[in-house]
Order: sequence, then structure tokens, then C-alpha cells
Amino acid sequence: MAVVNGSGARFLKGDPIVMTTGDIREVVARVPNVVVVHLEAINHCLDTRADVRAAVPEALVPEDSESLEV
Repeated sequence: MAVVNGSGARFLKGDPIVMTTGDIREVVARVPNVVVVHLEAINHCLDTRADVRAAVPEALVPEDSESLEV
């Protein structure tokens, strides 16, 4: 199991400071269960839950305060 910070968040300049959908896809290829958090948290989070779900359907993307059992 891995819990990763997704969203592709970035500052005005430079590379993302948390995982992008491409990075998440790489983790999913190596780890059986991947939960993606830190989505839609603040305005510099560019990838939405819908973006991550569409790009990496194997990842678990909970709603705010949702509990998951794996």
C-alpha cells in the first residue's frame, strides 16, 4: 500500500512539487494499492480528482473525509 500526494501542485515557476498523474502511474505499476491524496487542497493543485481518476483508473482517489477499506 502506498499513499501519495498527487495533484501536480507547483509554484509559479519550476517543476511540480508533488506527484503528477505520470508519477502516480509509475507507483501504480509497482505497488498493489495506491491511494492519492492532496487533491483540490489549495489553488496550486492543478490535477483534480477527476483528472487523476481518468488518467490512472487503478489508483484509489477518495473524496474529502471518505474512509477506504482495502
